[in-house]
Amino acid sequence: MRFGTVGGTPGLEVMTTPGDGWRSWTTRARGLLVLRVAAIAAAIAGAIDFVIAPLQGHFSGQFEDYGDYLAAARAVGQHTDVYASFVNHVQPIPVQGFDYSPIVAWALQPLTWLPGQTAAAVWLLTLVGCTLAGTAIIAFELLPASWPRLEVAAIAAFVYAPVTYSLWHGQASAIVFLFLALALRSWMRERQWSLGVFIAIAACIKVAPVILVVLLIRRRMWKACAALAATLAAGVVGGVLALGFQATREYLTHVLPVLTWQNGWIYNQSATGAVNRLLGHSVLAFGPSSVVVSAFTIVVTLGAVAIAALLARPSERSREVRGAQFAMGMLAMLIAGSVTWFWHLSALLIVLAAVAGLVASGRARRPRRLIITAGAVVLTTGVIAPIFIASTSMASLTALSHSWLWWPAIQLVSAPAVAIAALFVVLWLEMRHSSADAVSLSGYRTGSRTFAALAGRASRRRAAAPADGIGRSEVTLRARSESAADS
Repeated sequence: MRFGTVGGTPGLEVMTTPGDGWRSWTTRARGLLVLRVAAIAAAIAGAIDFVIAPLQGHFSGQFEDYGDYLAAARAVGQHTDVYASFVNHVQPIPVQGFDYSPIVAWALQPLTWLPGQTAAAVWLLTLVGCTLAGTAIIAFELLPASWPRLEVAAIAAFVYAPVTYSLWHGQASAIVFLFLALALRSWMRERQWSLGVFIAIAACIKVAPVILVVLLIRRRMWKACAALAATLAAGVVGGVLALGFQATREYLTHVLPVLTWQNGWIYNQSATGAVNRLLGHSVLAFGPSSVVVSAFTIVVTLGAVAIAALLARPSERSREVRGAQFAMGMLAMLIAGSVTWFWHLSALLIVLAAVAGLVASGRARRPRRLIITAGAVVLTTGVIAPIFIASTSMASLTALSHSWLWWPAIQLVSAPAVAIAALFVVLWLEMRHSSADAVSLSGYRTGSRTFAALAGRASRRRAAAPADGIGRSEVTLRARSESAADS
């Protein structure tokens, strides 16, 4: 949307969107048919892989993350060290163990009350339910009502690789994904209490979502800030009461510091991970800290958080722009974190849906840039990275590290991180220009109202002035005629 002339008078000229070329009913009908067929196929494949097969005891996923959760839950019941596997298996980087807060370990105890196969099936079905609910919430909150949102949600849930990775490996990221989607819903509807609670619950599982507090502060959502702080405090106190202070102390002093160590492991798609791979630093195993990487991490973290906060304007009321504001918070969370594992990228569905809604609404000044960068994110995170991950192993990576192909190969691994950073910059520029347009439009409307008021007053004065003149002329003529008659 830009200033121009409409009907010969100053006004707003609405820019065309890429969807204007899809006005043919036949083309849209065919596209909708293809989309629905793809959604049905994805839903059937997902039901077979993640529902029917597990219930029959034939699930083919590795489910190694679920093993860590189950071990932690058993340790709680047996009153042993919850973090023993993590502390004793720091090297190599992929082999770590349970690294969640004590309250999460306590909440996982019901898994130990069921038979092994039944518990695994219940856990997987829980993750599937969280995934489906999260994708549906995102689609219905951010995509236009005229779009086939249910079909898009089904395809995203069972086709997008970072989402399905959590299901194949039993990752709790699917639960975090649901709470982030619920936080998005509260953000869009300005429900502050639930917004703070949902962000805090996600942060109790994974620490990274706590960065979204900058959006709340910028929007002056003090109730949401209070709810977030109270929920986090409840999680910490609950962990102390459930597992004792020693477990909480071990988590704060032995687990969280490891998560902040510099690493360039192929799953790490944060900006720090990409720089570590660029320098060939701490890729297969943790190495000594690098001053260059530390400085870069600080600058990127502060910059990404500051940009996301500045764009969350308190006065913004447009749903599309509010969705883009939350998406900027998601991108800042993924970029700024010291560890952004591949399965954490499921949060990109919020970003992609927000971009789609912004472009479809016609509010984007340069929609092509958004479409290209969003497409690059989908390609790198949904196709290139999964292929590389599936075709490699620790043994093959170790062998590759001794050849000249090592450095080019690990740069290819950074393609998702580069695409995410590019989308962050493009969306930032787009929203910054939108902010300038909004200010100009506000000034234009205010000036128009002021000009109309002044013009109205002037017209009323002109309308009154001739009448007064005629009245004075009539009085003068009467006085002159009466004077002539007397004479």
